[in-house]
Amino acid sequence: MSDPYRFAVDESAYRTADHGWLAELDGLSVHAGEPHQRMATRAVDEADWLRLDRHHESELALKRRILDEAPGEVFAALPGSEAACEEAAALVAGWLSVHHPDLVDDRDNSTTGQHPLAQAGLSVQDDLCLMEHDEGAWRLTAGLVCFPSYWRLLEKLGHNQQDIHGPVPHYEPELSTTVSRFFDRLRPGRIVSRRNWGFAAHPLLFVPRLADVNTSDRRRPQDLWLRSERQTLRALPETGAIVFSIRVQLAPAVALV
Repeated sequence: MSDPYRFAVDESAYRTADHGWLAELDGLSVHAGEPHQRMATRAVDEADWLRLDRHHESELALKRRILDEAPGEVFAALPGSEAACEEAAALVAGWLSVHHPDLVDDRDNSTTGQHPLAQAGLSVQDDLCLMEHDEGAWRLTAGLVCFPSYWRLLEKLGHNQQDIHGPVPHYEPELSTTVSRFFDRLRPGRIVSRRNWGFAAHPLLFVPRLADVNTSDRRRPQDLWLRSERQTLRALPETGAIVFSIRVQLAPAVALV
């Protein structure tokens, strides 16, 4: 298992960055009591599907390094997911060609030797997962997840939504049915986003297991970091798979002030 500290980011770069994305947290409901979990989705314009910011060069370089040094930790694709992976990769490439043409990699995967979904995931800061409908449930069939928030791709691969979110408190009674219905009704052309957030002891992007992170030296509020995932969902028109993107963003907790 890989040591997350091997892939530490430049802490100063995230302390001095523009944290304008924090404004999106204003729309989140912060409360105690039921319901504890909500989807809280919002519609997203095509141009805002994925996001690249001042960290894109360093984060893409980090993703390439993690994939090179720990490929079994961050990439996997089940047999039978090939068509959906290729469709998702083409969608990402097309989006980049329109909105960030300077970042388009014209090499195809036969030239780079990369799996299509891996190549797509290395071209954007978001991690990319594919959910496909099989045996009456939506299952995780492929993904490049270089910046996991306390979960491991191989432990979730092939599982349905309920099993994947099993460790999440209150998921089964409050969100399981809602999420399944939402996936069933999502149609191509529509993009939605949602956010989660929490506090972390260190500004690490690659954190497959919280147990591997030392939190004993970070007890003061000023040492804490805000870790937020901007997630998007969109359906693919040909295969019917759903692309689930995960963009991790970091800010020092004091930025909330």
